[in-house]
Amino acid sequence: MDYGDVLRRAWDITWKNKGLWILGILAGCGANGGNPSQSLSWQTSQGEFPFLDRSFENLPPGSLELIIIGLICLVLLIVLVFLVLGTLGQTGLIAGVNHADEEGAVSLSRAWSLGLPHFGRMLGMTLLVGAAVLVLALVVAVVLVAGSIVTVGVGLICLIPLICLMVPLAFVAQMYLKFVQNSIVVEGRGIFDSFQRAWQLVSANLGPVIVMGIILILVAAVGGFLLVLPMIALTFPLLVALSSGEPPQGTVVGGVLCFVVYLPVLLAGSGVLQTFVYGAWTLTYRRLAGLGMTAVAVPSPG
Repeated sequence: MDYGDVLRRAWDITWKNKGLWILGILAGCGANGGNPSQSLSWQTSQGEFPFLDRSFENLPPGSLELIIIGLICLVLLIVLVFLVLGTLGQTGLIAGVNHADEEGAVSLSRAWSLGLPHFGRMLGMTLLVGAAVLVLALVVAVVLVAGSIVTVGVGLICLIPLICLMVPLAFVAQMYLKFVQNSIVVEGRGIFDSFQRAWQLVSANLGPVIVMGIILILVAAVGGFLLVLPMIALTFPLLVALSSGEPPQGTVVGGVLCFVVYLPVLLAGSGVLQTFVYGAWTLTYRRLAGLGMTAVAVPSPG
């Protein structure tokens, strides 16, 4: 497979069809490993932010529990909304790039209408994979805890090679799921048929898929870092001010204003990056499935 041709074509489609950037922004809502703005964790300890600590101490009895329950419900609602929006964005983006590769151009409304019929199957696939990952995580957690208790921690040391093996396996699984998504949208297959078709293509073309996966992960990582770097620079002084006690009002207002000003740039950059990455995966699928230009054609099962 000509990697340079796929990447050039993906950028050409991304730049010439700017309406797809909107779908790229939506697709980023449901992307986690593919999201260019990788989640930043910030761990705090008691006393690190005295201003916030004093605010919680002044709450009436029982209010903290209600706040926690409300926050949990809010998080679940946000996750659901992001899942739906992300799935809509992914289906529209894949369908739009697929159409643009065939016809040369695609509008936002056309990409949206082409992706909408595949929304139910794409959402079902996402929920199915999420449930499988949750069950697997619970099984692994139980095994780790049981092994640690029975062997007094020695069993955990023996599991280190297995844990290291899970990293490349997760990498391959992520690429495999990209092919499942494209099988659903590009070829209009059912959920389980798409799993079979994706396995057929990935197993027959494992080398090219891994190479393309490494390229796109590096592109997403570098692009995502460049996008969030100004955000880190903007929020760091505010966090320092919060940790030092009562934050100056000017610092808080200035930080919020800078965030609001940079937010459109962050969203636009994220949309471009997501469009390019999803576009490259769609073009890779098309080439390997024999639907585009030079490809390693793999026949359909049955």
